Amino acid sequence: MAKLITGGTGFIGAELAHRLVERGEDIILFDVAPNYERIEGIKDKAKVVPGDLKVWPEVLNVVKENNIEGIYHLGSMLSVPSEANPWASFQINVVGTMHVLEAARLFGVDRIVFASSAATYGLGTSGVVTDETIQRPTTMYGCGKLYCELLGRFYRTRFDLDFRSVRYPSVVGPGSKTKHVSIYNAWMIEKPALGEPFQCFVTEETKIPAIYFKDAARAADLCYQAPKEKIQTVNYNVSGIAPARTAKELELAVKKFIPDARITYEPDPEVMEFYRAFRMEVFDDSKAREEWGWEPRYTDIDEVVADFIEEIRLHPKRYGLA
Repeated sequence: MAKLITGGTGFIGAELAHRLVERGEDIILFDVAPNYERIEGIKDKAKVVPGDLKVWPEVLNVVKENNIEGIYHLGSMLSVPSEANPWASFQINVVGTMHVLEAARLFGVDRIVFASSAATYGLGTSGVVTDETIQRPTTMYGCGKLYCELLGRFYRTRFDLDFRSVRYPSVVGPGSKTKHVSIYNAWMIEKPALGEPFQCFVTEETKIPAIYFKDAARAADLCYQAPKEKIQTVNYNVSGIAPARTAKELELAVKKFIPDARITYEPDPEVMEFYRAFRMEVFDDSKAREEWGWEPRYTDIDEVVADFIEEIRLHPKRYGLA
């Protein structure tokens, strides 16, 4: 039997694919636009199925035809594209998740891990944010993710489908091409590492909790592996780099490794509107730690910057940077 990763050649999906292949898992990667460079080194060990989450028969077919026992549902439209096209976001993120849950129900999939987001929080969010903090998202992306968290909980209760989710803060890693509200964290490292200038689109004081992409993939995997009886909270915050760092602090960390990095600031009013409603200091992940042993490996910003730069230098083709 096989494991299915939706968004399987994407930012987190490809990193997870490498992890599962190294462990000897049989995996199927479902992606609307497969990025084969992301899975260099494991192409012959992973089956790639081109497909669209919003096309119901394609989701049904990939589950039915590949004897899927478990699903890592990572495929989605990101925040800025979701704001630009909320109609497409609804079809991909919300309807697509319904398709995945229904396919799992109909064909006896044992378990699903869903990739949610800190964007499910919103109005009035500040200070320490726990799994019990009220979720009042203000973006299309956040609204869709929250609906899917609740939908998965319903399937768990009504149909005994073993659904659980990890709620990511900003994910930092190389090779992401799509702009979203927190991508400045990654691009501020990546652009100087490539010898390019970077104009940051938030203020120097802006900060948001973040997690390194390797820890993001690892969190999804550890959550999946946890025995069903351990999953009580169901939808979990997972944290990484602590405490949250300002854009200026990240800039200074980058310049420890790349002293001539050219970084300037020109805040985007629309992005800053998001941060005015979203003032999170600590993304509390104590429930994930207590219930299934979560603990990030990359918590120090200097360590993240160093590993990020090394990844670019070792695998430029994998991240589309060659």
